[in-house]
Amino acid sequence: FTSSSSTANAWKLSLEDWAKVPEDGYLVLTTKHFLSHNNKEVAYHVVVLPRHKNCDQIQVIPTLLNTENSEDGMSEIQIETAYRIRKPSDRKPLEMYSSRSYETFHSSEDSGRSTALLQGIWLRYGGYGYKLYKLKSIYDVGTAEERSEKGFFTFDFEVRIVSTPEIKFQDSALKQKHIFSENFESFYGESGDVKITCGGKEFACHKLLLTSQSPVFRAMFAHDSKENAESTVPIDDTTPEAVEEFLFFLYHRRLQRVPIASLDFASCLVHLASKYQMGVLMGICKDILVDIVDVSNVLKMMKMVDKYPELSEISVKLGSFFKENFEVIVINDDWSEFMATNPALVTNLLRAFAK
Repeated sequence: FTSSSSTANAWKLSLEDWAKVPEDGYLVLTTKHFLSHNNKEVAYHVVVLPRHKNCDQIQVIPTLLNTENSEDGMSEIQIETAYRIRKPSDRKPLEMYSSRSYETFHSSEDSGRSTALLQGIWLRYGGYGYKLYKLKSIYDVGTAEERSEKGFFTFDFEVRIVSTPEIKFQDSALKQKHIFSENFESFYGESGDVKITCGGKEFACHKLLLTSQSPVFRAMFAHDSKENAESTVPIDDTTPEAVEEFLFFLYHRRLQRVPIASLDFASCLVHLASKYQMGVLMGICKDILVDIVDVSNVLKMMKMVDKYPELSEISVKLGSFFKENFEVIVINDDWSEFMATNPALVTNLLRAFAK
């Protein structure tokens, strides 16, 4: 595999529009993909058939990948795709290689492929020729109604392109990396060679995993530290629930409790991500904080940003939120306490407000 690139998209759709599609009609979700191997952009149309005649029987939603500019460097690529329908509040990332909708094929494959996982046909659309790929239709997604909230649901689609003149039967490097990561997941909860303690609870862990994920753990177990000698790491400055979530993330590279609505719990994860220098987890925490900010917690978040420099990137968003909701925030009891104990932050806020 000489070159690869990927694009992930998420479309928020309404059940009202979904219901308007006639039987065997389709929705077209368009995205652009940059081909790194030839510096060209290709348009993809994800064609979704909400009311296909077989949907009610097998609870699938047929999904097709429609490519423009198929002669423009498209004849020598291998394509990997995955998709799903989810509730808007479900922010767990789409894991392409563990998804049941995962499919891979080469752009030059014979349209008469007997497995029917891919059927290449030419579709006349808008006066141009397109090549249409049928994505894995055995993916049981249930119904859009089951995965909606307040009349909306989200359709996720990810495509990865690898430049290669012919189909490759070996797994791509990204998939191999994912499989390697899954091997770590299988050890989660099993007895290990080190234990982490917090609030009277013990968590079995593996030094190899801890050292591979955190430079702090790596330094801890590379020297004659008390933790290394006793194979025990006490974490006494947070809650057992936060430690459990932290360790789940180390093994799975994702959070178990999604969505996270509690600022207190999110602040515990921020503390652990900072303490053990987990940049990936800190990035997730930033997104969580931006998602849950409201007039009742924005001042607490500002104090968190002041305490943890790693959160500085969200300070502009918090400042904008404060400015937009100033009249509501300043009548809360928290405002008086905030002004008394954080004079420097108040000064910065007022300066930003005056601009």
